[in-house]
Amino acid sequence: MISRSSKLKKLRLWDVAFDDEDEVVDLETIAVCFPQLKHLALSYELKDDIMHYCLQGYSNLENVMVLELGWTVINDLFSNWVEELLKRCPNLRKMIIFGSVSGAKSHEECQILANFTLSIVKWMRKYMNVEVQFEYE
Repeated sequence: MISRSSKLKKLRLWDVAFDDEDEVVDLETIAVCFPQLKHLALSYELKDDIMHYCLQGYSNLENVMVLELGWTVINDLFSNWVEELLKRCPNLRKMIIFGSVSGAKSHEECQILANFTLSIVKWMRKYMNVEVQFEYE
């Protein structure tokens, strides 16, 4: 099925939760199998071991111009994941961050969100050619 989809231009893997028995979709597989991909939307339930696996490989997503990223529960891993994706998309023009920040938040959750916001500001300075949008619930 994947070999017949090599001309795919848009891929959306949203609200994906992996456990130890699932095969994780990694960036290397996406880059190699979909070389014409222009729009990539990913939302993982990130866990430490899952994040390292999904970021393996060295192939860039050369043609990706729009990147949509989301989280179900924000944690420090999300910032690392976003940064790695930015590095792998050298021709990126637009990044949209989706997340949930509604409801009562603990001090720790507020600090994680503050750290993520600081990371976004740093990335925006580094990747000035990328338009960044936020969609929070």
